[in-house]
Amino acid sequence: MRDRGNGSNRWWSIALGATVVVAPVMSARAVDISFSGFVRQEVAAGISGDENPFNTQGNKYNGVTVALNPLIAGLPTTATRAARSTDNDFNLFATRLELNLDAAFSPDLKAHFTLRGYYDWNVYDDNGDTSFFEAPIRGDDRGSLLEINDNDYMVDLPAAYLDYSNGPLFIRAGNQQIAWGESIFFRVLDVPNGLDLRRHLILDPAAEEFSDKRVPALGIRTSYQVTDNWEIDAFVQQFNPSINANPSTPYNVIPDQFTVHDRYHEVDGSWNVGGRLRGQMGPLGVQFMATSRRNPDGIYRWTKSGGSADLPGLPGSGAVLAETPFQVDPINGVLSAQEWFDYATMVRLNGTAGLNAAVDDFQPFTGLLGAFNAGNNHALAGQELDTFFALSGGLRGHIERIYPYENVFGFGANYVFEDEPDTLFDQLIARIEMSYTPDKKFTSPSLSQRPIESDEWTLALVLEKYYRFTDEFPATYMVFQYLHKSESDLFGRNLDGYGGTAERDPTGVDGYNAFALAIQQPSPTLEWRFDLTVLYDLRGGALFQPGVKWKPDDAWQVDLYSSIITASDDNKNALSTLDFASEAFLRVTRQF
Repeated sequence: MRDRGNGSNRWWSIALGATVVVAPVMSARAVDISFSGFVRQEVAAGISGDENPFNTQGNKYNGVTVALNPLIAGLPTTATRAARSTDNDFNLFATRLELNLDAAFSPDLKAHFTLRGYYDWNVYDDNGDTSFFEAPIRGDDRGSLLEINDNDYMVDLPAAYLDYSNGPLFIRAGNQQIAWGESIFFRVLDVPNGLDLRRHLILDPAAEEFSDKRVPALGIRTSYQVTDNWEIDAFVQQFNPSINANPSTPYNVIPDQFTVHDRYHEVDGSWNVGGRLRGQMGPLGVQFMATSRRNPDGIYRWTKSGGSADLPGLPGSGAVLAETPFQVDPINGVLSAQEWFDYATMVRLNGTAGLNAAVDDFQPFTGLLGAFNAGNNHALAGQELDTFFALSGGLRGHIERIYPYENVFGFGANYVFEDEPDTLFDQLIARIEMSYTPDKKFTSPSLSQRPIESDEWTLALVLEKYYRFTDEFPATYMVFQYLHKSESDLFGRNLDGYGGTAERDPTGVDGYNAFALAIQQPSPTLEWRFDLTVLYDLRGGALFQPGVKWKPDDAWQVDLYSSIITASDDNKNALSTLDFASEAFLRVTRQF
């Protein structure tokens, strides 16, 4: 569940954004205008046989009787979640329309405008009135500024900007995405924009490198070619956070037992700034980057529920619960300590520390209810939790997302090797990308009001090569990467929350490490392209993504891919969070 905002005119912002581009076009006398676009059907079918466990309808404990061990005699000693019968064949069934307008007012001044419409046909067995696109970030439940949406559709302007160039100077002003860095899976230098995960999470073809995911925002970007070999690039852009998949939707990864209160309204006047210097010295290319921004992913912590029914038999207790992070909810809440600890480890939280933080950070109200800090005693924490679950019949937790400032510094270098023509090492590109974020704030595994704060290093080592194995086929494109993060995983979760189970609290791990491989092979006629991408987590998880693209002519394209996720079930790797989402997906595109 998400806490939602409200607004009045749902079309105002997108109409205003269109006017920025359309008005100059209409008033210009001699403008070269071109239109293009496509319509696409997108379908993903699950192949794991598992429902999403983070949704109420897919909860692991539906229909399961669990023993309770409350501290108070006479309370119920078992709990059973209502059995939900769900059988979803599809993870995605949506239609997309994109329209592009390009206008050239002069050789120096141009405009670009993209209108994107996306409709989800909602063919899923879900939890009722599910919203796929409403996001409680901006007014009218918009995820970004130039967007309108409803439960089943969204329409936005991912691009609406003017380009001005004059000799070595280039300026882009308007709604735009800024893409830095070239690593797949890892966003080492690609830090200006957050990600919109409402459309197919991160399971698009990996080679597309988040091109459809970056959240656009109003800004000005400028670059200046100082010499033939050196360029300065800088931007100022309104802050817009990442947008998560909504509760009870197929790709939701925040358990439905939580209500998330987004605090973007507290920082909606913030702007991110950044710059980079790029240079070429013979075969060696280098870049230096610095960005001051609000973390678009945010951090999560307990917050007041703001309202609750009374605990049965305890009149007035609802008013006290309203000052704590909990509310009575026997339908979508947590019903047992077993469920509490199990789901905490699934999202890399610490169930015992989470209880203690909720108790300590919301005194005296938690104390009035008889709650206490259980220390490091996992068993005692379980008894305390079972006491309150038995009293209430189920509790929902409330958390908030806030956006701390951070400074990110980065460095990149690439070197082109030369060898005998047509050998494996000739024109081999070696690349390194690394970033450093001092005093970075992370969500604490306890959801404490005090986030974890530590310096983080992120590194990608990349080898990239086009190589022709036979004269009968075009060159094969190959990429090999090593990925490392010092403090968090692929999804930005602090590593202190790793390694727990329902029976024991997490012990944490040191560093996140992974390898990635990407291969692309076109057919002799270029009508077909065969892809394989692999991400391997060194602690026991892997994502395999084979695929094929068929383009019989300029108008039609068919993409058929599969994302196969396998992971050790020990909560020590990042990918086990997504192992329910293995799927085959098809995209049929008609371009015009």
